[in-house]
Amino acid sequence: MDDLDKYFKDEVEYCPWIDKSPEIIAQQKIWQSELKEKYGAEFGEGVFVSRQARIFRIERLRLGERSFICADALLRELDLTTGANCSFNSDCYIQGKIVLGNDVRIAPKACIIGMNHIFTDPDRRMTNQGLSSKGIEIGDDIWIGAGSVVLDGVKIGSHSIIGAGSIVTKEVPPYSVVGGNPARVIRNRESPSVLDNRSLSDRLAKFDGRLRGEWEAVLAFYEREDKGRVIYADSPKKQPTIRAWCDAVEIAAMFGDIPSLMPREELITTLQKLQKTTVDYDVLTVGYALEVLGSRPAMPFSQADEIATRLSEYLNSRDWGGDVWGSGADIDHFGTAVYFNHRYFNHPHYLEPLFGWLSLHVNPVTGMWGRNQRGDLRLVVNGFYRLTRGTYAQFGVNLPYPEQSIDTLLCHGASQKYFSDGIGNACDVLDVIHPLWLCGRQTDYRKNEGIEWAVRQINRILRCWQPGRGFSFDLEDGCEPSLQGTEMWLSILYLLCDYVGLRGSLS
Repeated sequence: MDDLDKYFKDEVEYCPWIDKSPEIIAQQKIWQSELKEKYGAEFGEGVFVSRQARIFRIERLRLGERSFICADALLRELDLTTGANCSFNSDCYIQGKIVLGNDVRIAPKACIIGMNHIFTDPDRRMTNQGLSSKGIEIGDDIWIGAGSVVLDGVKIGSHSIIGAGSIVTKEVPPYSVVGGNPARVIRNRESPSVLDNRSLSDRLAKFDGRLRGEWEAVLAFYEREDKGRVIYADSPKKQPTIRAWCDAVEIAAMFGDIPSLMPREELITTLQKLQKTTVDYDVLTVGYALEVLGSRPAMPFSQADEIATRLSEYLNSRDWGGDVWGSGADIDHFGTAVYFNHRYFNHPHYLEPLFGWLSLHVNPVTGMWGRNQRGDLRLVVNGFYRLTRGTYAQFGVNLPYPEQSIDTLLCHGASQKYFSDGIGNACDVLDVIHPLWLCGRQTDYRKNEGIEWAVRQINRILRCWQPGRGFSFDLEDGCEPSLQGTEMWLSILYLLCDYVGLRGSLS
């Protein structure tokens, strides 16, 4: 009988929400009185604190009614206040200044640490620099999963779920599901999740199947005769361009193939010859087309080395007030030429002076370079895309102010002038989604709003495919399709789907 009594006592210590015998309730009152006397603790009605919990050096302990602390939980150096119906499971670790709302569940092995070591002085050992504590605030109706860690200074919004094993280093918005290291917002619990949107995923997969059946016919539509040979033109009515060849190569590459006009080696030779006449944007088109063919530029882009000799003068001379788009494009061309020259010809990469200048001239309020024009953000956002694409994205460098950049991008993305049904073009959408996608590598800030915007664009794009012709550059009805429009919208669609977590629906 003694063994059975011990079993039931231990069961309550580890599962304090179960019914309790009068004897256990009486023992609990004695234990709580001891904690009140030692630490000045305060307990609401129905609270249970396991005697097998490890509780040391408590500054404040206030537990709301029906709250529980299980056996083997460790609480030390603590200033803890909870609302009603909170639970601390076995092997969780709680330290520092922490405030919980109502209905918070803390799973086994979770760590909530509301303090940190100071380490600002590299000349002193950390053990001599003391501790700091910003405190942790946890709202109502929250589940903190097993093995997760919440660090000092974090606020977790109400109705959120912290996935098992997550490392939470920054504020969590209400109704969020977060996971990972560092933790990122996976979805919002209030609205249907894009990631769970079967309808959109099925539509994308159906569209992808259609693309795989039509892409060769689309390229054939843009073939035309020129001086006795067949070439690509952006549209049947336009003159041939370098970009048309490159767009055709990249569209075919999306489906693991090459255009049918000529063999791979002949295509490579053709593009390498075209490189001799490349300037500005053609540096990008020819260089990347050669890469997707498994080749490389035939020679360095000499303009990059020439600009590098006077880089600061060159950057300062851009028109950052009147022509932000052009200024960003110039840096995109330079950065891309530097990328090719360094990768294939071992030229200097010039990254230190380039990123040094950029870091000194970025606006910390908007996260952008240059100024908007009369309240219209279109040019500054376009310039931001071009500048960051050829520099930060291409060389894998973190943006200086990603959250401020997201604020600016979403503000512009809300413009009905450029993003309502039947209005806008490929550049407008690309200018927002590529930077959002890039910022998303650093932060989940406002991710749900970004996802909602991206889904609207996906729906707009899927309505505008012209069978056997592709996409027009503009989304307006009746616009002529083009190779450029087709290549851009397919690339944009991929970025949008990757951003919202539906990349697997596409080839």
